[in-house]
Amino acid sequence: MKTRALGKDEILFLLDLISKQKVITTKATNATNNKLKEEAWKSIAQEFSAMAGELRRPEQLRLKWENLKKSSRKRNALIRQNNLKTGGGKMYIPPDEALDRVTSMLGATCTGFTVEFGGDGESEMIPPDAVVELMDLQPLLEHSEAVTSDLVMEDGGSAECGGNSEKIFTPKRFTFNNPYKPLKKRQKPSEELLRAQISKELAMAAYFEAKTEVVKPEKVKLQLEIEKLNK
Repeated sequence: MKTRALGKDEILFLLDLISKQKVITTKATNATNNKLKEEAWKSIAQEFSAMAGELRRPEQLRLKWENLKKSSRKRNALIRQNNLKTGGGKMYIPPDEALDRVTSMLGATCTGFTVEFGGDGESEMIPPDAVVELMDLQPLLEHSEAVTSDLVMEDGGSAECGGNSEKIFTPKRFTFNNPYKPLKKRQKPSEELLRAQISKELAMAAYFEAKTEVVKPEKVKLQLEIEKLNK
């Protein structure tokens, strides 16, 4: 028999119970923490079932928690994408108390930014509703264009205050598509590296010299044996 879906108040109550069990939001996955998580979910299921008046298994509540985390991450990604848009065309994302609560519980692991080693540690994060300003790059023009500019004039003030507005030539700031990239300078090897290289070459030379000295007696012995056979 299919169980009834959780209502909004039940979801918020479930989040209250999960927030009391810190082991559930930790990223560690060793045997000890896994055992603690199982015990925590059993405790949550008992307390939740007593409040709701119907039996909920730990597996059901755990699956609901995983689905809430996925929905929260998708919503935060949509919010960040919406904030990166400039001008009109931004879509309205309605508030969601439950998913906002999940975001605050997960911390940096839900916002999509880099997380230091250790999981859900507290760190300075960029809020999901932060607006990022993008630079409006102008294309490269061959000539300057006439731009109407309201300047503060000594004799009349600005045009908005009743002064004179003049059309002047204002050069635009040119932004090239391929910015200049400095060439990487070839670094000189350090003294320690040079010493190591010289020592290696000397060792190789000594090895081949010693090998040559070993071969010489064998060559002489072989020549003597050949002479004996020829006699």
